[in-house]
Amino acid sequence: MENERKYGVQIHHMMALCGGFLGVYAIINRMGVFGSAQTANLIELVCDLLGRDPMEISLRVLALAFYVAAMVVFVILEKKTRWNLEYGVILVDLAAVAAVGAIPDTVNPFVALYPIFFATAFQWCVFKGAKGYVSATIFSTNNLKMTVTSFAEYLISKKGETGRDKALEKALFYGGTFLYFHVGVAAGYGAGLLWGTRSVWLCVLPLAAAAGLIAVSEARAGEEKLMAS
Repeated sequence: MENERKYGVQIHHMMALCGGFLGVYAIINRMGVFGSAQTANLIELVCDLLGRDPMEISLRVLALAFYVAAMVVFVILEKKTRWNLEYGVILVDLAAVAAVGAIPDTVNPFVALYPIFFATAFQWCVFKGAKGYVSATIFSTNNLKMTVTSFAEYLISKKGETGRDKALEKALFYGGTFLYFHVGVAAGYGAGLLWGTRSVWLCVLPLAAAAGLIAVSEARAGEEKLMAS
């Protein structure tokens, strides 16, 4: 079970760091486009439809298609294979990072971020949370909400009241995810100032750390299974 997994929280937080890094990279290096979500893209798409801009419409529809395609691929792989899709996310993210960093900054930002649209959507589907808590690693609004509401619940509850300790645990988990995401933002921002569009390649470091944690977690789970048998 997820809430019994060794290093599950640490893995989730490391992927949130990656999510923050990729998010700020897209914004500061690709003309303010947030490649981890579709809300702004869909709003702009409606505006383009009303404004009848065929080129912008096609670019935004393709961005949406990449995002949706990643979700479809996730469902197929989850249903039809026994693969560990967490490693799949690491590989997809690495491929996206390698590709995007090699694309010149003169290329249309939507086109340049197509790999990020796919990779972050796939990451969102696979890394759904930890310890039984549902939490995204590619954006932070809901993590902020859950941090604030859980901590508020903890503060207004009386000592010894049922659910008070659980509220604090929840606040710390979501708060940690929120913090790691923005540590990734800070790292990505600094890297972007120094290295521009190629700064995305530094995301290889937290991705490698996440892969290492996943491997250690699997090894521990295997050892516990052997001891129990």
